[in-house]
Amino acid sequence: MTSQLKSVTVKMPAVMLEQIKLIAGKRGETLSETIRYLINRGLEERIYEQNTALLQQIVRREVEAAIKSYVIFPSLDNTEKTLRVVDQVFDRRVSLSRARNRQPEY
Repeated sequence: MTSQLKSVTVKMPAVMLEQIKLIAGKRGETLSETIRYLINRGLEERIYEQNTALLQQIVRREVEAAIKSYVIFPSLDNTEKTLRVVDQVFDRRVSLSRARNRQPEY
């Protein structure tokens, strides 16, 4: 593995270097091994976060598509009445919204 490694010089604050030395001591590794470990861990976490965001977008899109298809076509028997079904759902939502916004009468 050492033949595949390239040398890089990195300047960092003394406080950060001390923290890395402490981690290296706890792990029983050299400073270089610990720095490589921390960099790899940071990169893996970033990739994981990016993949999670992508998965969230895909799941959201699929769930919304499923919900829309159910609202527009609740059953295959009612495909001719789709606009009426959508209008009824919309009217119910508007009615509920208006009911919540009413001020109580005293």
